[in-house]
Amino acid sequence: MTPEMRLILEISNLKNATPATVSRGGVLFVNDSDIGCRPYYDSWLSKYKKIENGLPENVFTLAYTSYLSDSFTDDIRHKSHITPVCDM
Repeated sequence: MTPEMRLILEISNLKNATPATVSRGGVLFVNDSDIGCRPYYDSWLSKYKKIENGLPENVFTLAYTSYLSDSFTDDIRHKSHITPVCDM
């Protein structure tokens, strides 16, 4: 790896890590409840905020709030699925 490159490893726990391994890496803990599809939606929508009339932003926001409400996504999380489904 060149000095400009970085490597990020995502793990679910440090159960088998040695103290030396932990001391050489940064640990960032993120709760599942703090993330979701909203940050991705906001990032994607920021591309369209440059349009002066604001129509795309209003249409997408209206659709998002109508079809992907918090109660709808919470309801989907607690249902059984026949295939694996990502929370995002």
